[in-house]
Amino acid sequence: MKRLVLLAAIAALMIPLIAACGSGGSNSGSSTTTRASTSSSTTKVPTPAPTAVVPAHCNSSQLKVMLGQADAGAGQLYVPIVFVNTSSNACEMRGFPGVSLLDQNSNQIGQPATREGAEGSVVTLAPNGSASALLHTSNGIGGSGTCTPRASAIRVYPPDNTEAIIVPGEFVACGGMSISTVISGISGR
Repeated sequence: MKRLVLLAAIAALMIPLIAACGSGGSNSGSSTTTRASTSSSTTKVPTPAPTAVVPAHCNSSQLKVMLGQADAGAGQLYVPIVFVNTSSNACEMRGFPGVSLLDQNSNQIGQPATREGAEGSVVTLAPNGSASALLHTSNGIGGSGTCTPRASAIRVYPPDNTEAIIVPGEFVACGGMSISTVISGISGR
């Protein structure tokens, strides 16, 4: 019986060695390595797509407004109203500014400018970038309409804003005024 127990003990010791040799591993004789089963495919965590940063709407507080170079001819006067982004972030604007003339006491003179043409596309203003709209009136030469008293400032509401920006400067409108939609650049055209 001792012999049977001894053979069983030897067999118990030999089974792991025989199993290791049969699995195709090298037989270094000194140690056995048990490997955990791993899957050959790895699960990739999806990388989120980069999100485009959409510029915010241009607010009056981040804009400087000034009059561009006037262009007069054939009884017409065109003056670009230029918007400059003074903030450190890009912003967008679209549509028509509100424009009216003011006297020296900040009272409105006559009617505000009417819209001329179709509403344009969105204009993105980088920091220090510019956009403009074209203010149009008759230049009063040759009796081309009733003229307003001389204004001492122009009140401008950037598109989709309720806060006006006052631009000092004399201006006379004859036969009414119209304003175009905002476009990129300083020419208004």
